[in-house]
Amino acid sequence: MRRRTTRLTTRVATGLVAVVCLGVLGACGDDDVSTGTDPVEVEVGKAFTWNGFSVEDGWELNGIKRSAGLEEVTTPEVKGTIKNTSDEERAALFEMVFSTDGSPVATLSCSAPTMVTDQSQQFICPGLSATMPEDYDAVVVQEFRRDTSSS
Repeated sequence: MRRRTTRLTTRVATGLVAVVCLGVLGACGDDDVSTGTDPVEVEVGKAFTWNGFSVEDGWELNGIKRSAGLEEVTTPEVKGTIKNTSDEERAALFEMVFSTDGSPVATLSCSAPTMVTDQSQQFICPGLSATMPEDYDAVVVQEFRRDTSSS
């Protein structure tokens, strides 16, 4: 009986070591930081990660009053703190799209200066060509898309 218990204990211990090793190897891989650029739905003011960057809680959407000829318009502006969590030096460049029922109501281009790994910077998304969204039900962070249409 003693010998059978020892074998069972050895098998269980060996199995646990194998699982721990797989877990450690998986954690040490390149998948620690997701650098995917798939669109991510976010909530205003809440922390999120996208493309190897992390945005801290507390980022803000504010309306900025601007003069446009004889009238005054309110444009959106997003500001916050972003951190480079990837292993390479790079700048942040992305878009925030505010939408209602799947239709965009405001698209803001966002950027932050070049950062080394684990460095944080302020990012800003000036909505100079957008009107402050009065009503929206989703905010999506996605790759910056250059308008290639001719005017």
